[in-house]
Parts: sequence; C-alpha cells; structure tokens
Amino acid sequence: MAMPASPHGVLRCSFCDLGEGQVARLFEGYAGYICDECVDVCIQIQSDFEEMGLDPPRQGRPWYKRFFAHEVDSDGVCSFNYHDRNNPQGDRLFPGQHARICNKCVRACEVLKSTLVLGG
Repeated sequence: MAMPASPHGVLRCSFCDLGEGQVARLFEGYAGYICDECVDVCIQIQSDFEEMGLDPPRQGRPWYKRFFAHEVDSDGVCSFNYHDRNNPQGDRLFPGQHARICNKCVRACEVLKSTLVLGG
C-alpha cells in the first residue's frame, strides 16, 4: 500500500485526508499516516463504547476469507508498526480511507502525542 501524498508531495492522513500544515501532527505507519485529530476520534470511540458498557466490535474475519490470502492481506491488518511478534496487533481495527490502525497503535500514538505536548 502506497503512502498517501498529494501531487505536490504533501503527506496526508490516511483517515481524514488532511495534509501537513492542516493538522498538528502526523504519525507515520509502514503503510499510511494518521493525524492527531483522528487518534483522538479513535480514542473517543473506544471511550464511548466503554461508557455504555459495551465492547467495540472485535477484529474478526469470516471463515471463508481464511482460504483467500489476498483477501486476508487486504483487510484485517494494521497499517502501523507499533507492535511486533512480542506485542501483537490489537484486536480492534479502525478503518480509514487508505489505511487501518489497531487499538494498540492508537494508544501508542496517544502516548507519543502526550509526550510531545509535555516535552515541548
């Protein structure tokens, strides 16, 4: 999956399509970007579900998609790399226009964002 950018080379959020200069911060994944505002939206969605006493829909694939590798690769995979074999991808995905981010990567962006705000 290619990194979203305009013809002028401006990096864009893979979720809301806002570019550099339109958002405060872009977090880079291996197959896309997410802005600080979209991170806040994902966090708010998770919080709303928790307030209602519900679990957000979990990442799941229909049984038949397991037989078609190209379909499994095209969905169900986080586009960010803030996890590895020892810390696997989260179980919830937030879909964007050009990328997907799991709940663990959303939290990693939130921590990074607060660190940057507190640090300067």
